[in-house]
Amino acid sequence: MKTTLSALGLALATMTAPLMAEPLRIATGEYAPMTGEALPNGGVVNGLVSRLAADAGVEISFEYMPWNRGLELTRQGQMHGASYWNDLTDQSGLIEVGPVSNGRIVFFHRADAPLPEWSELDDLAGTTFGATLGYPYTEAFWAHGEDGTYEIQTASNDLSNFKKLQKGRIDAFIINELVGWDLLNQNFSPEEVAQFAASETPVAEALGYLQISTEAEGGADIAARLQAAYDALAESGELDAVKTELNAASGIPSS
Repeated sequence: MKTTLSALGLALATMTAPLMAEPLRIATGEYAPMTGEALPNGGVVNGLVSRLAADAGVEISFEYMPWNRGLELTRQGQMHGASYWNDLTDQSGLIEVGPVSNGRIVFFHRADAPLPEWSELDDLAGTTFGATLGYPYTEAFWAHGEDGTYEIQTASNDLSNFKKLQKGRIDAFIINELVGWDLLNQNFSPEEVAQFAASETPVAEALGYLQISTEAEGGADIAARLQAAYDALAESGELDAVKTELNAASGIPSS
């Protein structure tokens, strides 16, 4: 079960929690365009986390390390937080703040060859999809390939799938939306990137959260302060504008 804070608790903690004398240590890793030491704003997710910290009146410092190590150090209280993780089966020692990301798994297709309108995967019968070996995607996506609803061609990496899509060897390619745009921007010319589009309907969505340690000094107050900052952005309507600005800085087109 998630560890959460009531709205009253958030408000009280935001008003009463003292500022930390030293920057909060946030464990993170390399996952472009969401997080990355050399990325604009540290990536679209870490850029949002930085905005929340600024609004909450706390100073943070990102420390890059392997993902699992960062999460474990956060559970132990050696790091104040970990940016970022989807819902965890085990939330012990952690409080979720956010969501700071909405990880949409979508189909990329050629802009001049859109997919049929669909709401269920069954609607895409006869389509040829590209997929990358080792990625789980969703059980339903693979199941429909196995039962012959549509064809799935696998490749060893995402870039190979985009090249196959560009040449028309597949009709669409399944990938995280932001990761897909980042990969295109890094490996294709602007004119080539314009040849691609992403499906408005997602195959799946997964929310991501900043995980704050309850074992670190003042952890609950820190989480409350940051969550209150997030809620204020959302309620004011400014959250979407902040995300759009961060996406644009990373070369991700607005939907």
